[in-house]
Amino acid sequence: MAWVIRYKIGTEIETTLKGFSCEDCDYCVICDNCPVCRDCQENHYYCDNCDEEIRQRIVDEALEHGYITEEEAEELKKDLDNDEICDICQRFELWRDIICSRCDPCYDCEYYRNPEYCPYDDYGLPDFVDFDKIEPYIDRYYEDGSCGLEFPTKPFSSIAEYYKAIKTIVSVIGKDYIKTTDNCGGHINLSWRNIKNGKTHEDYEYLIAKNIIFFSDLLSYMFNSKYTYHRYNWSKMPKYYDEIHDFIIDKNNYPLVLLKDDRIEVRFPDAVNSPNNHTLLTAVLLAISFNVKNCYLNEKNFETTKEIYETIRHDGEKPNNEQLSILKDKYVLLRRIVKPYLKEFSYELNVDLVKALDWRFKNPRFTTMKRLNFKQFSLDKRIKLETIATTIQKPLMAFC
Repeated sequence: MAWVIRYKIGTEIETTLKGFSCEDCDYCVICDNCPVCRDCQENHYYCDNCDEEIRQRIVDEALEHGYITEEEAEELKKDLDNDEICDICQRFELWRDIICSRCDPCYDCEYYRNPEYCPYDDYGLPDFVDFDKIEPYIDRYYEDGSCGLEFPTKPFSSIAEYYKAIKTIVSVIGKDYIKTTDNCGGHINLSWRNIKNGKTHEDYEYLIAKNIIFFSDLLSYMFNSKYTYHRYNWSKMPKYYDEIHDFIIDKNNYPLVLLKDDRIEVRFPDAVNSPNNHTLLTAVLLAISFNVKNCYLNEKNFETTKEIYETIRHDGEKPNNEQLSILKDKYVLLRRIVKPYLKEFSYELNVDLVKALDWRFKNPRFTTMKRLNFKQFSLDKRIKLETIATTIQKPLMAFC
């Protein structure tokens, strides 16, 4: 199958790392090289505050320090607009004592105790986190209100690069700091463009969101842990089918799927402590988003989907036999939809993702807590999974 779609994928790795904060420092190192004073000095902004009184003081200071003679001082005082006074001020930096003493650069300072301007590149990270190893894969990191430091990845145009990034970040940070029981999640972001007809995910975003909602109960059962209920408040299902459109565009609702300006954010995935599991889930979600011919969610099956989703995500309980039968039927449909795309992704990863998906369905994480091992599904046992496929898509879209 020839690719006509160029995609972008990224994830947000939430952790319990607290790192350091401004309160941990005795003083703000930014003040050692004040940006306000430096800017003023470089651009001579202090000259804007110069007047006749200051020029008089410059002459007096120059005389007191022996920079000029009494005769020269008398001549300069007769003509306080003389440019020589400016030359003396600049040459001996007299403005520091005369003008700077009147200034209060610390008043309402935007730099003081502001991590954004902290000169330490890895400010906020614990000592054991090697920032240099993860820096190529993240745009930034920040304190998240639900757990601790959050590490959003850069957008990737290759599932293999995406997988490598997640493995590296999780390895450096450590799985002990990435737990669903500590409210850590792993939102998945996706976007795409069909280079043949020019259509993008935005042309079908409501349909895509509804299809993801339709499969959210099954995917939660297959990929989320038994502790997934810890994260329900950050990935809620709409109460009614009719309110889906309004619900999924407002981030304050904490919807399970959120439509953003340039991407679709899927919010129900658990903590990213299993790179294999998270990568397969991402591939499945991306494949679902490519299927824009049919909308599988309707008013009738929404209620059933919501009931099963909340049984798993809100109550933390195993679906009953009737619900499991529904999930089984959904899996038959899901497999048929995503199989063509998973085959393409398989070549990039050197992993048979269709077989991996079948294994994940037979061993749902919610009930078995078994970890998915890509090595047992390797297409070529001689090739290591760390090897990145040479066919990497060129980025056509980016995240903000």
